[in-house]
Amino acid sequence: MTGNFLLLRLFILYFFATLLGGCFTPIPYQQDDPWLAIFRERTDNIALSFKTNKGSQTAFYLPPLNSPQDPPEKLAILYPGIETPTLHWMQFINLDEAPSTGYLLIDYPGRGFSEGSMHPEQLYKNTHGALNALAEHFGMKSIDAELSLLGHSFGTGAALQYAARSKTARIVLVAPYNNLREAVKRRLGWFIATIMPAQIDNRVLIKSILDQPDPPRVSIIHGKDDASLPVEMGLELYDVDRKHIHFYEIPGAGHVDILTSHRDLIFQSLLKGEAVMKQQGKTFPLDMDNPSVHNDVWINNSLSGT
Repeated sequence: MTGNFLLLRLFILYFFATLLGGCFTPIPYQQDDPWLAIFRERTDNIALSFKTNKGSQTAFYLPPLNSPQDPPEKLAILYPGIETPTLHWMQFINLDEAPSTGYLLIDYPGRGFSEGSMHPEQLYKNTHGALNALAEHFGMKSIDAELSLLGHSFGTGAALQYAARSKTARIVLVAPYNNLREAVKRRLGWFIATIMPAQIDNRVLIKSILDQPDPPRVSIIHGKDDASLPVEMGLELYDVDRKHIHFYEIPGAGHVDILTSHRDLIFQSLLKGEAVMKQQGKTFPLDMDNPSVHNDVWINNSLSGT
């Protein structure tokens, strides 16, 4: 009996190690990484170092074009997917479209130059650490900036974790999951999802965020052809509060290619929330003032371009 129990424990530990190895294997930057090289080309950019309970961490700050030497008035914080170092956001950032906005790119423990391994329920600590390091850089106690958050895939949970603890103006969730256990179940199977101790429920987080006084504007952008985290997961989040959440279902878009094909929608929602969207050389009206309407006809007719 004791031997069988020991084997069961070893079996569980083996699968848990598989989970850690598959999702939390370190992904460092190589010195010839093109996005690292592009980041370093601009002398105003800053690599911020700080410590958490996971060890030494590094985030990346891109100052705004306007007054880059001063603390930013507006700051967009970006969270990548689980297998993507955060500097890969560089390919989508255009400082010219919001010259008063700076960008803070968050890496998770074990990603890029950051030490340790991830505990999903503690991801907010890297945002706090990065903001404190940025404040210290400017000789301030804290950063007094309007914050907007953008998360993709796994990064949607990291963005919502931080937003549930701090004041933000806008949140954009691209290809989000409903809860971490369901996401892991799709990726690694029901057994791993069952024994996984960590849990992030994005539905609970969104509800708590929208219950705040003067809550942020929340946009969800999800590809209808997403095979990794299906659009039904995004719809579950939308169902939390259809009156206050803007939902865009994108026909023909998948889990990763949506970042490229609908980059403009994503960043306009993040930076400005303007009533006009320019995409693929065309101008499309956005119903920014009426988030309670899903508006399937408009989405299907206007945003299906790649």
